[in-house]
Amino acid sequence: MIRLYPREQMKRYLFVDIFVFTFLFFNLLTLESEVPLLLRLFCFAAILAAYYVALWWKDWRFVAASAAGICLFAFAAILIDHSLLIYLFLFSDVSGRVRFWPYLCLSMLFLASSYLAVFTVTTGKPLSFLTTVYAPFLFLQLILPVTIRYMKRAHSLERDLASAQSELAAFAKEEERNRIARDLHDTLGHTLAVIKFKSELAIRLADSHPVAAKREMEDVLDTARSAAKQVREVLSGLKHIEIKPEIDHAKTLFKGTFTTFSVRGEEQIPTLTEVVETMVALSIREALVNCYKHSRADRVELAFSHTEHELVCHIHDDGVGIGSPDIKKGDGIASMKERMRLVGGTCLWESGSSGTTVTLAVPT
Repeated sequence: MIRLYPREQMKRYLFVDIFVFTFLFFNLLTLESEVPLLLRLFCFAAILAAYYVALWWKDWRFVAASAAGICLFAFAAILIDHSLLIYLFLFSDVSGRVRFWPYLCLSMLFLASSYLAVFTVTTGKPLSFLTTVYAPFLFLQLILPVTIRYMKRAHSLERDLASAQSELAAFAKEEERNRIARDLHDTLGHTLAVIKFKSELAIRLADSHPVAAKREMEDVLDTARSAAKQVREVLSGLKHIEIKPEIDHAKTLFKGTFTTFSVRGEEQIPTLTEVVETMVALSIREALVNCYKHSRADRVELAFSHTEHELVCHIHDDGVGIGSPDIKKGDGIASMKERMRLVGGTCLWESGSSGTTVTLAVPT
């Protein structure tokens, strides 16, 4: 299929170009002059051809076509009528669509030179047009391509901005999915693990220690209620998790097990922003649930200390340790480090035969 007009320019320029060329054709045929009709038609066809080349090509061919078209207009203005200079808006307009400033500047130079040439030949005074109605037309023809160029640049930036906003919206949606997945893992996943372990313990105690089994099932019920609340908070996206309720949850978690859980320095916890406190609370939860599930420790200690600019939290157990410097996927160290990084803090861990220590530090 033959394309007669650049598709990307059709919506903005096609109607204007057809309108202007129609009037140009009419004026070339009707203006009073001794120039024969055949020469007038030739001028129109040559101008149309030059414009068509300048419209499609934006390299050296644009410069050559613009120069030829503007010279043809000057020739017609000398032979027929000065008013034809007004139609130089055609090449002024198309000059604004080129990509390179040098081509635009050359086109503007050709436009100004055409006025000087026409009035030099017809009046002998190259600057005499400055006192006529043609002066503002030249001024407009010189600023039009610059204006068009900046408008195109603005439209391009708007498209880039819209594209960036679309990508950002998609990224935000993906991040929201990831947030929900992380939070469900950090909250519901751990809570279900607690329910599982306590349910198994209750089953083992049911025959020999029914009262203890009942207490464990009561803990399971409380934990299930907490899980429902946590899911609502995750899905609402408005969750603020406090450190002290997490400590109470940990005490419930270790109650009835063979592991002694203790807390030191709880009174030193300062007032933190909601985001920072949530990140610390989730990291404490991650570390303590991992102790509960994997450490086989006799003793787990959670200790807080607060300096002038930093809150430090130590989670230590005397269990079997990780056993290798390689962090297994799912151990939770990576997610704790990421949370601390998000709030400008750090997460360090040590593991050996004497157990594992996780140290969280956040600025206050």
